[in-house]
Amino acid sequence: MSFETQALDRINRQFIEMGAKTPDMHWQHGTLWISTENKRDLRIIKDAMLEDVLPPKHSVSFSEMKPTDREPWTEWAMDIIGDNI
Repeated sequence: MSFETQALDRINRQFIEMGAKTPDMHWQHGTLWISTENKRDLRIIKDAMLEDVLPPKHSVSFSEMKPTDREPWTEWAMDIIGDNI
């Protein structure tokens, strides 16, 4: 199972366990793009990544892409950060 698939699977299971709806998300060029207005979703994703996906000394960082006239929704970019990146 690829890293991206494993991460999405674990994130989805975390949402299911919490009884929450998983936001739309996809990987592109090593960045996880997440369409959500709810910052709680970001905490769930971060927890899943830190607890079950990433090795020690790695974390994630989120960047907000605000709505525009052409793309009227909020999207977040999640990047992996750590000692050896």
